[in-house]
Amino acid sequence: MLIVGESGTGKELLAQGIHNASPRRGHPFVAFNCGAFPAALLESELFGYEEGAFTGSRRGGKPGLFEAAHTGTVFLDEIGEMPVGLQTRLLRVLQEQEVIRLGATEPTPVNVRVIAATHRNLAAAVASGEFRQDLYYRLNILRIDVPPLRNCIDDVPAIARQALAKALPRLGGRCDPEVVLAQVLPLLRAYRWPGNVRELENLMERLAVYHAEFAAGAIGAEELRTVVPELFADAAGGERAAPALDERARIEQVLAACGGNRSEASRRLGISRSTLWRKLNAGE
Repeated sequence: MLIVGESGTGKELLAQGIHNASPRRGHPFVAFNCGAFPAALLESELFGYEEGAFTGSRRGGKPGLFEAAHTGTVFLDEIGEMPVGLQTRLLRVLQEQEVIRLGATEPTPVNVRVIAATHRNLAAAVASGEFRQDLYYRLNILRIDVPPLRNCIDDVPAIARQALAKALPRLGGRCDPEVVLAQVLPLLRAYRWPGNVRELENLMERLAVYHAEFAAGAIGAEELRTVVPELFADAAGGERAAPALDERARIEQVLAACGGNRSEASRRLGISRSTLWRKLNAGE
């Protein structure tokens, strides 16, 4: 199985969901980033080694990732970064369902499902000789393309709401998540999200930290620009306008969410009832 998508789109989360929905759910799910290790270390981590296989090897040897995931699922992230020599060994695991540890002469049977993920164009990597064609065909039997967040803007509010709901209480923030979300939602919808879901979660964490440390309610436009400056930058690197949702509209939105209860709306906004009254009646 091959999952393709930009960095930060949640490919590992999807792989774990596939594992949890399968008959292997009661068995190990082992995730491994192929781009995080040098080639020499990558081989021993994936396939294991026998005692004395190389200088500094552990007494008694060490099982590799595939043995550790026996009867379960192996998730190989950034599969496009795997050296061609190791791709040959991986292909053998997929075809023969067995691994040979470094320094061993006999194979070890393994029963694993392999889910690979990449942000690269593997077909182009095959054409350039950077990726084995036979391995690509083996992995690409079932392919899932994960869209970038900018193509799923309608999902942004729900993801942001969930991230805030988790981060605020964990960090000690007393502000209602809906107040924070209402203030930034127009900007979240207009942003291009180069870092996808990971970036969105990072921004919500940053807002939660600010609210926990400095603000009990809504924060000013200039403070917001300082906390999440990327939301105010347009594609050309200039400054985007302030949120389309003005202060009064934000208050009215929170008030509606409270069923018209002004005491509760004041609490959520972090302002007094008299201030709430004054802001609602300003300009009338």
